[in-house]
Amino acid sequence: MLTLSNRSLLNKTFLADGAFSLLVGAILIFDAAALAALISPAATAVMMKLLGVGLIAWGIFHLSAARNGGPVSAAARISIAGDILWQVASLALLATAYSVLTPVGIGLVIVGLIGVGDFLFFKLKGFGRERATLA
Repeated sequence: MLTLSNRSLLNKTFLADGAFSLLVGAILIFDAAALAALISPAATAVMMKLLGVGLIAWGIFHLSAARNGGPVSAAARISIAGDILWQVASLALLATAYSVLTPVGIGLVIVGLIGVGDFLFFKLKGFGRERATLA
């Protein structure tokens, strides 16, 4: 059984991010064509599948880093950097491709920004707590 009460905030956030990334990655892979049509006429099923594979890898990274009381400092830094890059890329997508995104596509990018922003917030807070405990 997965006992969450003994885990740190950073560890819980890694578990949540990992599980969520696996779920969304699987949805992107299995419903790629339908999602591409919803997001933009310029989006393709291959794009959605590649994004899905990337999220599956991201999820595996988080779940494996959270094992055995982890994550270690390097994994936390990689995860935080990845979340920041996701935020920047999402804003760049909205700025450059706004005219070719459907309203659903714009909404999904914004939901992604908010969701990743939430994970980023809790990773930063949890990482700060762990660093303060070590000091």
